[in-house]
Amino acid sequence: MLDIREVYPIRRLYFALFNELPMAIFGEERVERRLFKSVLGYEPDFENPKTLNEKMCWLKLHDHRDFCTMVADKYRVRDYIAENFGEEYLVPLVARLDSWRDVRREAFPDYPTIIKCNNGSGTWQIVRDPDAVDYKRLRNSCRIWMNLNHYYVLCEWQYKNVKPCLLIEKLLMTPEGKVPADIKLHFFNGECAFIYKVVNRETDNYRAFFSPDWELLPFQFTSKNKYKKITKPINEPRPQGLDKMIEIGTEIAKNFKYVRVDFYDMGDRFYFSEITLYHGAGHNKFYPSEYDEQYAEMLQI
Repeated sequence: MLDIREVYPIRRLYFALFNELPMAIFGEERVERRLFKSVLGYEPDFENPKTLNEKMCWLKLHDHRDFCTMVADKYRVRDYIAENFGEEYLVPLVARLDSWRDVRREAFPDYPTIIKCNNGSGTWQIVRDPDAVDYKRLRNSCRIWMNLNHYYVLCEWQYKNVKPCLLIEKLLMTPEGKVPADIKLHFFNGECAFIYKVVNRETDNYRAFFSPDWELLPFQFTSKNKYKKITKPINEPRPQGLDKMIEIGTEIAKNFKYVRVDFYDMGDRFYFSEITLYHGAGHNKFYPSEYDEQYAEMLQI
């Protein structure tokens, strides 16, 4: 449960009324049903799931292993990756902070970094010049991140029991000073089904999907808002480390019916990014929609 002392009273009250309270009153499945319908536009059948989203959300409701919590924790998963695949795949860690109050200039080195929270998605900020940061504002952001439990927002149980902390990592950059491309491998029943690449996340943020053989696929699997922002497809050379990425991802995928394993592509080497148990919280769509049936059949739960 969130600590009322760690957040502004009005924000705390809003969060409790619209997230924790419905979960406590209606239960996890009913909240997920309402969320599912509001986003995807149809009533889910969790008793006999057929679409890919129904199957992914069925897994959200039923796969409540401690292992899921561990891999969803961006701090604890580092030990898992180091022990099973090697520390060379980890982004260098500058510091771990247990309180947002510790987010001050002295916590940051004199080179570009990224600060992120370990307990969710989208809670990060790039710090290229630590002397130019408004630390009061950044501390406020970090306070919100640490008090936001994604279980109550999107019914993703794996985040419910993650103990929040902040990570400061070295910012990976290309020779041009850009953040590297994200390579996101989607696994269905242990097999890599397709790969999602994101380029220029700080600016254009455009993306495309590829087969494991690096053939450009004619669809997007994303949210409606992000789909509207896509301006052009990308067809770039096959990543040098893709075979090893797939090898590592396949080992991780042995533990799940569905999982997405993400890497940062630096050209001559790559780094582990994160393990995502439910792409888009199980609420993304295929564009065109007919590809949903094809991949739903691949996912056997």
